[in-house]
Amino acid sequence: MYQHKVTNTKTIVTSHKKRLALHCVHNLTRTAMTSSYEPLFKSKIVHIDLKGSPPKPTYFSELFPLLAKLGATGILIEYEDMFPYTGTSLESTPALNAYTPSMVSQINQLAKENHLEVIPLIQTFGHLEFLLKLPQHMHLREVPDQPQAICPTHNETLPLLFQLLQQVAKLHPESKRIHIGADEVYFIGRCTACQDRMNNKLWSTSDLFIDHVSAVAKFVNGKLGMRPMMWDDEFRSFTEPQLVQSGIGSLVDLVVWNYKPTLELDRDIWTKYLNVFDAIWAASAFKGATGSNQQITSVRYHVENHRAWLRLIAEYRDTPYLSKFKGIMLTGWSRYDHFAVTCELLPAAFPSLAVDLLLLQYGENHVHLADQEAVQYLGCTGSFIFQQSQDTYYPSCNFPGWEVFSVIQNYGQVMEQYAKVLNDSVVRGWLTDYNLAKQFSSPTHLSGIGTELSYLQNSFDALKRESEIAFPAVYDMNTTKEWFESHVKPMADKVSELLMGIEVLRSKNVWPRRPI
Repeated sequence: MYQHKVTNTKTIVTSHKKRLALHCVHNLTRTAMTSSYEPLFKSKIVHIDLKGSPPKPTYFSELFPLLAKLGATGILIEYEDMFPYTGTSLESTPALNAYTPSMVSQINQLAKENHLEVIPLIQTFGHLEFLLKLPQHMHLREVPDQPQAICPTHNETLPLLFQLLQQVAKLHPESKRIHIGADEVYFIGRCTACQDRMNNKLWSTSDLFIDHVSAVAKFVNGKLGMRPMMWDDEFRSFTEPQLVQSGIGSLVDLVVWNYKPTLELDRDIWTKYLNVFDAIWAASAFKGATGSNQQITSVRYHVENHRAWLRLIAEYRDTPYLSKFKGIMLTGWSRYDHFAVTCELLPAAFPSLAVDLLLLQYGENHVHLADQEAVQYLGCTGSFIFQQSQDTYYPSCNFPGWEVFSVIQNYGQVMEQYAKVLNDSVVRGWLTDYNLAKQFSSPTHLSGIGTELSYLQNSFDALKRESEIAFPAVYDMNTTKEWFESHVKPMADKVSELLMGIEVLRSKNVWPRRPI
């Protein structure tokens, strides 16, 4: 159904009997290798970040069954402005292509059919750009010219946030948990109202932060009957007595995030969290953590991040603390924030997600097995991890959105060629802005580089055609257009500019004496 033919690629044909025999041997090997391993994470939640490149709801009917097969137990849906908010104060908040209530219900039903828990995520402190950018809410900004964080002291703040949470909870009647965000609050205690409040109560910005998130958490617990979860990073600088005194440890499930191959989490932070919080979740990344405009997902990088998490949690296997670890959230960021360009598309990162989920099932030392199984599940050939180059082209796959994955791989190859051409000695020496401005260059050197630039121009045109054909199976036209304009068009325009410059330069037959 998803099979995509790639031209100029050697076709690998394997008989059905041989595939069946290999599959049986593989299953026996897997059983022998993993029979004694008890997975450290019972709950494996896959993050779907809708603030960038939101998939069509129909795509989830193909995606969710595969996630379940790979071992996922739930999804964390970060709606941002893709939720259909209503009411006088929120009716202008949804994106123009936001999901409808029936679409949200459809997603919930599809998740239920595949035994996937649904955890909605709504930011309630920082990363509220989608709300605070609007004229009707700009008065709630902590800093007037910064739409990143909301003022926790303004008397309209909590009622507005409670509306957001109530509407989301209403359309997720079977969800038991809700994530309230609260990471990366860049501005706190800056406005006059907050400073007066801190002075009157002899508070620090830490007190202000914990008062706000506690109020939100109590609302979620008491009024919505749901368990709140929140990111941990703002608590990293807190002292253990501060956290104990606040009572936050019993109010929220803490989600501790780190996306590096070597976890950058101080041991003292872990001790503090384990002593304070009743429930702790890990948060890894399968995409969206290696560059704000990254398009090619490094499977190796993200596998090492998951191996690091497995090593850390394994240290607590024989301690009473192990019961505090409730699961892991595999984050897949689509934008670094509301204003950033999109980073990796979900189908392009599926090899990473598949290997990561299987590694969590089989254990840190079974990377080869997780890789082999991921290749098999996605209907690909070769290896996602142990190939000679991270840019290896997979000639055939068979998973939802494979066509988009193919376009992104082509994009990676074109970008490599683009970088090579622009770093060419001719471009750097005879096709600079100075050469173009002065119309002064050697026609001897321009002919060859013109041919390479023309080839690149054709490649960019092909990428546009390919994306327009492949993307609609997963994305609406807005995502297709944004991806091309953000990640392809700037380079294509540069190539066109250089080609036009070459035409002008080659039209010259005599040149002035220096100085020019």
